[in-house]
Amino acid sequence: ENDIPIISDVGMLASFDPVALDQACVDLCNKMPAIEGSELAKNIAENPHDENKEHFHMNHPDTDWKSCLEHAEKIGLGSRNYNLIKI
Repeated sequence: ENDIPIISDVGMLASFDPVALDQACVDLCNKMPAIEGSELAKNIAENPHDENKEHFHMNHPDTDWKSCLEHAEKIGLGSRNYNLIKI
């Protein structure tokens, strides 16, 4: 399926820690409002009481991205902690 963008451009991120980078990307995406008319906006409107209101879950409920980052951190690929420095 094709859809309009679900959120506006969050910019570009870089890090030597791939786990921190992924976590920062997720956090920034989830802070963005859904673009009106997108599938994400429709899913949010249809599920107003969903406590998970994070964008990835709202678009793909069967995807468990959190477990991937938890596992990556557990096996030593990096840390989910990060400091975001805007330049």
